[in-house]
Amino acid sequence: MKFGDWIQGLEITNGRGPQEADVVDVSSDSREIGPGGCFVALKGEKHDGAKFILDVIARGAVAVLSDGEAPVPAGIAFGVLADGRNTMALAARRLHGAPDERLALIGVTGTNGKTTVTTLIRQLLRGSGIGCGLVGTVLNAAGDLEEEAARTTPESPAFYRWLRRSVEAGDRAVAAEVSSHALCLGRVAGARFKVGVFTNLTQDHLDFHGDMERYFAAKRGLFERSERSLINADDAYGRRLLDGDPAARSFAVDFPADYQAKAVELGTLGTRFELHSPHGIWPIASPLLGRFNVHNLVAALGAIAEAGFALAAVLPAIPALTGAPGRLERVDRGQPFGVVIDYAHTPDALEKILAEGRRLLQPGGRLHVLFGCGGERDRTKRPLMAAAVASGADVIWHSSDNPRGEDIEGILDDASPGIPAAVRADPARYHREADRAKAVAAALADCRPGDLLILAGKGHEPYQEIAGVKHPYSDRGAVEAALHERFP
Repeated sequence: MKFGDWIQGLEITNGRGPQEADVVDVSSDSREIGPGGCFVALKGEKHDGAKFILDVIARGAVAVLSDGEAPVPAGIAFGVLADGRNTMALAARRLHGAPDERLALIGVTGTNGKTTVTTLIRQLLRGSGIGCGLVGTVLNAAGDLEEEAARTTPESPAFYRWLRRSVEAGDRAVAAEVSSHALCLGRVAGARFKVGVFTNLTQDHLDFHGDMERYFAAKRGLFERSERSLINADDAYGRRLLDGDPAARSFAVDFPADYQAKAVELGTLGTRFELHSPHGIWPIASPLLGRFNVHNLVAALGAIAEAGFALAAVLPAIPALTGAPGRLERVDRGQPFGVVIDYAHTPDALEKILAEGRRLLQPGGRLHVLFGCGGERDRTKRPLMAAAVASGADVIWHSSDNPRGEDIEGILDDASPGIPAAVRADPARYHREADRAKAVAAALADCRPGDLLILAGKGHEPYQEIAGVKHPYSDRGAVEAALHERFP
């Protein structure tokens, strides 16, 4: 698209340079810029994009947009974004042909469950022969193309690029995780969602939002840009959303709802329930474990129906569901005790995963929980996370998560007050080991037949970020290595 045509009508000022420059892609990540690209130079917390301008021009960039004046050589098209990231999003949407208008775009927001719900939506639709893309924490996908994701919701140029790829691949829908950061920072600005889904709201990201009301207000932003809303009626914040939007549809297990799971039967090999919906009543037999996965599956089915797809057409795909990596994921090498990996990293998520652990625990077995708290994130939730673990675990393994730039021992100290002093003084119940791989090995060595070990926090992540450096690490890899030595 010609630069002049592209920016016409957008809030882009101080335009100069060749307006006929042909722009083929746009990105705020200098590493993604190639011939015909437009680089968006933004000022961030750590870097000023302007310092990469000469580098991207050397790689073939034909245009630069910036959130302020920038030193751009003659012969390069340039403009200033009047509204920073929001204008960047609108420009990316236009360049990629407004792909959200050609897809049933389903946005899922909430503290917990986003990854599983979006993954289930994609698995259900693709399992029924309906193309569905994914923009998420673990994976971005369009058609059969899949790439590991870098963050929950990418910056708007990447977001719209993935939507365009889905259109080109023949997908009819895209399921997208929409984080509160994305809503506040304009990463999905301009997008119209066919359905917005709210899973729940519990304490997280208060380092960014300040308090729960601002956090809730950010989440609510998704529904201002959604044609239809699907809200968890079992969640207190969800009920607030429902009270403010009479047209919204609801899903639940406990509260009356438009899409409701009734007669729920939880088992160690799967779950059964009756799905009651505006479209009929069906018996469901799911391979997914846990009560919260009942919520996740009902949310996914409700979202698919609200997006205009026939529920009856996707139900046969349920037996093949696998859920999302690192979410209540079993590791089984024939050991006489259970091992489960989960991404739980908030007080509420820990409470829920421990409750599921109790249901899966064999009579007489002990529930071991290994957890840590992330660095450079909401410090107020650290003792609350520890308290959630202490309230449900028989044996606690207190370790690191992603300390990032913080001191690991200091993070452990912040969380420790949430664990009663009597528990911390009992060497059979409380273990503190900053090295997560060592903590995993020690926990496995302590497990007896019938015990269950839950490794919480890392989930699918293939790294551990320490002192600002990402080191290769995964809970699954650490478990398998330790089990191989013990059960070769």
